[in-house]
Amino acid sequence: MTYASPSPMNYLSQTTIRFPAGHTLDTNEWCGIHPHGHRYTVIVTFVREGFPVTDHDDWIRVREKTLSLALELKDRDLGKMIGAQVPNVFGVASFFMDRLAINVPVTRIEVHQDDDPVAIIERTTDY
Repeated sequence: MTYASPSPMNYLSQTTIRFPAGHTLDTNEWCGIHPHGHRYTVIVTFVREGFPVTDHDDWIRVREKTLSLALELKDRDLGKMIGAQVPNVFGVASFFMDRLAINVPVTRIEVHQDDDPVAIIERTTDY
């Protein structure tokens, strides 16, 4: 009797980055119309193949890419940095998803602003 070798397993991993940035939302009562800042927490969930204890290279690569994007936004005006997207948690989540999904198997982006608003974007794809 022969046994087929098991197919490689996929694992979900996360990396979390925090950074401060500012914005102005002209029509938002929550934030008002004056420029001001918030602290954002971005949690990136991605798929990786391999044994989770020893296969750390993918996690480091995704963490570095996520950190690089956060550094682009850190202490900046989100309205100028994230293009046509609204400079709030949803715009930040879209920014990270759009940029990371180019070469990272991202399944979920979760963005927290200070302690209140949360945006979640999930992507379902077969990897």
